[in-house]
Amino acid sequence: MTHAVAPVDSRGLALVVDDEPTNRRLLARMLKKEGFDTLEAESGARAIELFEQSPPDIVFMDVMMPVMDGFEATRRIKAMAGFDFVPVIFLTALHDEKSLVQCTESGGDDFLTKPFNFSILKARITAMERVRDLQRIIAGKNRELEQLLEQDRQEQKLAERVFSRAVNDRNVHTEQFGLVQRPATTFNGDLVLTQDLPDGGVRILLGDFTGHGLAAAIGALPVAETFRTMTRKGVDDEQVLDEINRKLYRVLPPERFMAACLVSIPGSGREIRWWNGGMPSAWLRTQEGLQELASHALPLGILPELSDRETPRRVAVRRDDRLLMMSDGLLEARDPGGRMFMDHGFAGVLEAWTHGGAVLPDLLQALEEHCADQRPEDDVAILETPLDPELFSRPPVSRERHPEGGWTWSLTLEDERLGDLPSLESALRPLGLLDGLEEDAGPLETIVNELYSNALEHGVLRLDSPMKADPDGFCNYYQERGRRLAEGCRGRVDVSVAYEPGETHGMLRVKISDSGPGFDTQQWDDVSLDTTRPWGRGIALVRDLCDAVVFDDSGSRVEAVYRCR
Repeated sequence: MTHAVAPVDSRGLALVVDDEPTNRRLLARMLKKEGFDTLEAESGARAIELFEQSPPDIVFMDVMMPVMDGFEATRRIKAMAGFDFVPVIFLTALHDEKSLVQCTESGGDDFLTKPFNFSILKARITAMERVRDLQRIIAGKNRELEQLLEQDRQEQKLAERVFSRAVNDRNVHTEQFGLVQRPATTFNGDLVLTQDLPDGGVRILLGDFTGHGLAAAIGALPVAETFRTMTRKGVDDEQVLDEINRKLYRVLPPERFMAACLVSIPGSGREIRWWNGGMPSAWLRTQEGLQELASHALPLGILPELSDRETPRRVAVRRDDRLLMMSDGLLEARDPGGRMFMDHGFAGVLEAWTHGGAVLPDLLQALEEHCADQRPEDDVAILETPLDPELFSRPPVSRERHPEGGWTWSLTLEDERLGDLPSLESALRPLGLLDGLEEDAGPLETIVNELYSNALEHGVLRLDSPMKADPDGFCNYYQERGRRLAEGCRGRVDVSVAYEPGETHGMLRVKISDSGPGFDTQQWDDVSLDTTRPWGRGIALVRDLCDAVVFDDSGSRVEAVYRCR
């Protein structure tokens, strides 16, 4: 609502409503002496007209008037004012308790009984002005907050679209799975990834980051790239889990981690390999009955290394067997009485699940009946998988040609910015440099991250990898890394990525150099992906992905050449 413009030296515009002309003129004269400009109305109906034409800053309202009394006029004025606070002070000759209560119930903010003392009136006006000014400050802050919230909502929606394109849209066989995801906010903290295995099978990862929303989803990009890159290469389950765990431990703060359930269905279809770290039990429906695949490991990202006792397990399967996986948001969904679905409804759905039949429709119906109109407090993800191998076999999908033009992208980070390497997805995708290189984006991200970490940690920070060999070595190593970065290290790392087109396959050339004195690169010469050493796997993975990896200048420069798919 826009108030009428009063002179600069005016206290504002006051509306005086009284059917007695003498009372109106007397009060208007008093208000002018106090610095107000005034409007006068002889009835409630006229007051509403003036209020609509020239909204005042304060209203003085008589109660007993013809056509429309002060009670009704005040109710309408308050409705017209909306969220804008316009004080209404009743001036009434009524003294009975019921009438005075009615003044407040109709929207009045204060009242004085006639005849009133002008000094008291001035004090009431001052008090109402303070309340009005505070209300306007609050209203202004609320408008600013609403604008910021709307801006944040739009940014979240945009980021969610980018996130979906980078993560969800690259999943395979989505039409074969029964998949339902319901985020508690714009972003879904539950992660579902699927990728073909070289032998014709498929690998599935269902992850649940701590919390929900954007803060929970930020870890999904590095997990997705690592999962897809290593799965396409045919790297076994244990090494995939080791690499994701190592990356999350390095990237996420201590209070953040990801519970996960990983399942590989080989092309033979005779068994599944599974690993469950902190997720609700998965359920396998076979001809013999239900088999529980319970959590047997810690979530990923908590410790620097996975325990040797927490390795993937195997179970035999046959045609028409089906697998059900879920996040804890399903089991913890509450009904209006606060009862969880795990205790009221879930077990009954499992018991009624017949061999060869889909359980997802019955599960969703039971969930809807349980929750009624309750919104989920946590993200919900449910994945039902038929274990028939031919469902996942399909002819190779033709991909876009590699881009015909070459390009070079470079970045230099110095001093306090050394710990802020951006993801290549976020840096190169907006420039269009990854167009036609979608299958190569994941390996490229891994190569740059590993070589950059190597340059930062061993070149600039001068950390020693064998530190990790002790039982507490990993923790000590990354604590020391964080300490040296926090203390304001001095140094520089240069990163260059170049794409060179070719007749059949393009090449990506990564060059990284640092300002450090160099280090002994021979310690990695005999390290492989299946090494028992607790260090060196990052460089081994880069060598496995690339055609060539060459260190120079005592390790302070490295060049890696990757052949595009």
